[in-house]
Amino acid sequence: MLDGARGQTIARQVATGAILGALCAVVAYLLGVQQLTRHLQLSFFIGAAIAGAAVGATRLRALLWIGAGLLVVLCLLIDYTPLVQWLAEPMIRRDPIPQRVDAIATLGAGVTPEGWMRSEKLDRFLTGLQLQRRGVAPALMVSRERVRIGGLMVSDSADLARLVDLSGARASTIFVDSISTTRTEALRMKRIADAHGWHRIAVVTSPLHTRRACATFEAVGFQVVCVPAMLRGSGLDPASIPEDRFRGFRSWLYETFATDSYRRRGWIR
Repeated sequence: MLDGARGQTIARQVATGAILGALCAVVAYLLGVQQLTRHLQLSFFIGAAIAGAAVGATRLRALLWIGAGLLVVLCLLIDYTPLVQWLAEPMIRRDPIPQRVDAIATLGAGVTPEGWMRSEKLDRFLTGLQLQRRGVAPALMVSRERVRIGGLMVSDSADLARLVDLSGARASTIFVDSISTTRTEALRMKRIADAHGWHRIAVVTSPLHTRRACATFEAVGFQVVCVPAMLRGSGLDPASIPEDRFRGFRSWLYETFATDSYRRRGWIR
């Protein structure tokens, strides 16, 4: 009888641990932890549930509740305080825009499975186009991306071509292919710039990406004017809705790790 009761208790503890582990993984996903691996797979949640079940069967089970509690507190801080704005400020670089530079570079931001550019890239392009229309530079370099999603190669080239045609900027736009990282983006754009004799460029990217991106372009030999794009739903405005604040936190978390990685590789100082 006692053995049966003990078995039920252990089973309950294991189940509770598995549920807590899975819930912690869901919150971690919301906060952007999983995107750091660039592999958004179900194994992230299954692994968390298995780990939670293992811990739940031991005396360390209290750690699951502590971890879950800390994640809840962090979510409340993101939702109801200016935490994201405070964290983001050191990562944003905004240089004075001169009357003239040699060219404008708008950076990539990923492709959807349907072959559309992501909204973040659209905002970057529109900001760069606005600078060009103001006469800041005659040429606009735009990243054209091609990635493997679900075993298929997907490109935003058709979507980007439609946008460029609609904007009437086809003659002044130079597409930059084979982009995989900000580093490769900088190197490929440097080759194009060298061929045209360009040295000083305006780099347009998302606000939280500005400091790392502009440092990367400077490291390959550019003179850079850093321009944060006018980004929809950045989460950096005091009036932002919770969904956008979480998006801003995910961007901050990713940039924190990416900046450290670039420094360790010697790509930026």
